[in-house]
Amino acid sequence: MKELRVAAVVVTYNRCELLQKTLAALEAQTYAPAAIIVVDNASTDDTQHMLAARDSAPSLQVHRLAENTGGAGGFNAGIKIGYTEGYDAFWVMDDDTAPRPEALEKLVTTLHDAAEFRGGDMPSYAASMVLWTDGSACEMNFPTPTWDWVRPVPYQKNWIDIDCASFVSCLVTREAVAHCGFPYKEYFIWFDDAEYTYRLSKWRPGIFVTDSYVDHLTPENKGVFWSEVTEANFWKYSRGARNQVSAGISLRKPRILVDLFAGLYRQLRGAPVSRKLKLKLTKAAFEGFFQRPRIEYPEQK
Repeated sequence: MKELRVAAVVVTYNRCELLQKTLAALEAQTYAPAAIIVVDNASTDDTQHMLAARDSAPSLQVHRLAENTGGAGGFNAGIKIGYTEGYDAFWVMDDDTAPRPEALEKLVTTLHDAAEFRGGDMPSYAASMVLWTDGSACEMNFPTPTWDWVRPVPYQKNWIDIDCASFVSCLVTREAVAHCGFPYKEYFIWFDDAEYTYRLSKWRPGIFVTDSYVDHLTPENKGVFWSEVTEANFWKYSRGARNQVSAGISLRKPRILVDLFAGLYRQLRGAPVSRKLKLKLTKAAFEGFFQRPRIEYPEQK
């Protein structure tokens, strides 16, 4: 089995205490990342000082951006850095992710197992089982299986094929980035991970590794619902709706559009959301028809 030189890519913004837990978990891996690339989205809390104090760790790299580019901009920057530095795979995660000790080892070994099962083609990415703090599955991080996901099951494999996953512990191969480019930085936040993993899976399906566990340190275990939009969180919901439409068009997946507009109609109908806000959210979704970011590909040497 060829050893993969893995760069962990962590994007952070103003969550110093949670980031420390993420870094501690990365440093405790049985399969040590060759590099830990932290992309600091211009944090204004103690993050910068905390990272400076840890700078003696040989694998830690800190890249502070001049402005907050959102999760999408941060992952775009972090994967570019890792690719330029020649790493074989990029383990992407938010700053509230705490991988359990064998998480990366399971992802790497299962990538190789799946490649052998597929006749030599390594999956484009491997995603972990994301758990909430009580050990239950994290509602906002369910992967989307392929239509033929059962193929490995009769062989008692620890993985299934998937079309889509979140950026809460997703190991993306260098080969996949070379073929499919980098995530869209223009999405800023929400659906950037879905679009990217869908894009990768169109080239070669990813895998969901059932025994690679990470904890998602969110305040509560719940999904995202359009009926919970408010004036305060509209900035996130509007980007989510816009990006989902944009992704459906760029990926040529009309089902993504159907799911969005059906969800908006079903969840907003009768919800305690003002008519004005419903119209604003619908308008934001239609803006996605005009959002056409270009895929950035690595420079081929």
